[in-house]
Amino acid sequence: MNINALTPRFSGQAIPSTLLNDLVNRQATGKLTVQNPFDELVTWQVYLGNGKIHFANSATGPEERLNYLIGSHLHQRKIALPPKINNDYGYLCELWKKEIFSFQETRAILTQFTQEALVQILSLPKTNCDFNKSENLHHLFLNLDFQKSVTPLKHKIRYWWELRSEINSPFQRPLVENWDKFNRTLVKTELRGHNLLKRFRQCMENLDCLYGIASRTQLSTLQLALLMRPLIKSGEIKMLSYQEIQTDNRPLVVCVNDRPAMQRILQYTLDAGGFRSLQLEDPFKALSILLGQQPKAILLDADMESISGYQLCSLCRKSGALNEVPIFILGENNGISERIRAKLSGASAYIGKPFLPNELLKLIDPSINYAISA
Repeated sequence: MNINALTPRFSGQAIPSTLLNDLVNRQATGKLTVQNPFDELVTWQVYLGNGKIHFANSATGPEERLNYLIGSHLHQRKIALPPKINNDYGYLCELWKKEIFSFQETRAILTQFTQEALVQILSLPKTNCDFNKSENLHHLFLNLDFQKSVTPLKHKIRYWWELRSEINSPFQRPLVENWDKFNRTLVKTELRGHNLLKRFRQCMENLDCLYGIASRTQLSTLQLALLMRPLIKSGEIKMLSYQEIQTDNRPLVVCVNDRPAMQRILQYTLDAGGFRSLQLEDPFKALSILLGQQPKAILLDADMESISGYQLCSLCRKSGALNEVPIFILGENNGISERIRAKLSGASAYIGKPFLPNELLKLIDPSINYAISA
């Protein structure tokens, strides 16, 4: 990229740290956009005015960064973050206009946003960059000196530079492929305390990005990245590229069944009926998982090897959280003795196999008229 003549707009390959330093030295005014070379969906922005930094942020996932950086401030003021935010700078300016944050508080928050973004930008290798002189901000709060702002961040920039081969941005989503191995390793990590371990595990189950996990665990993204690095190197965690995940608001039905063929049948039936399903194979682990969910219904196989569906149903009924949840036991036999046994264990009904999909769905939600072919 030739930046010797600052034309209204130019783009090309450059090392972000070198390019930004040159723009500052030339006292440039405009917006620099930097793409993450490892994930084309992640881009960063720096707004400049006469060589000073006015603001830096991400063009990607403003909700995640806002919750990570100011979630605790909003919670203290009993303010809920909107589910969709198009412009984090505009949102923060609105909070200032409404006097939720003072001018000085807003400056401090915007400085924090800017420094966090600069760490990510300056730790990137050569990548696609774009500078547009015509794009500027309204309601200026900051006029930061670049070198003074970057000096206290150099150790973080160095760490993130070294982490890029494992974690290319805080927007990545960690995926666990072997939960048994992961859980055994997790108890040996520096995540001390039952609640912290529980929150971390829940975030991993939800496929939260690093910003989301950091918000829940009250760790910085850098602390989290360094903690997860050995798990990524060992293959226990796979890092996924950033993508917005649509919330699945369908009612949840939890199925505990150790037969793969039956799991597939239940999965198809429930999906076709408008339900979200969670398939669990190990009945011993099922109870603790069920306590952390809010299922519309629970389906238990009667004849599991390690513990029967009747026994698991009785255990569920002893929990206040699951006492009112409809529980259905699925069994091979359809005699009177099985139905009595199911009733005594606390089940809502016994379902003999094979069953018709519409009959199962009608039991789960009698208010809906289902028409699914068997």
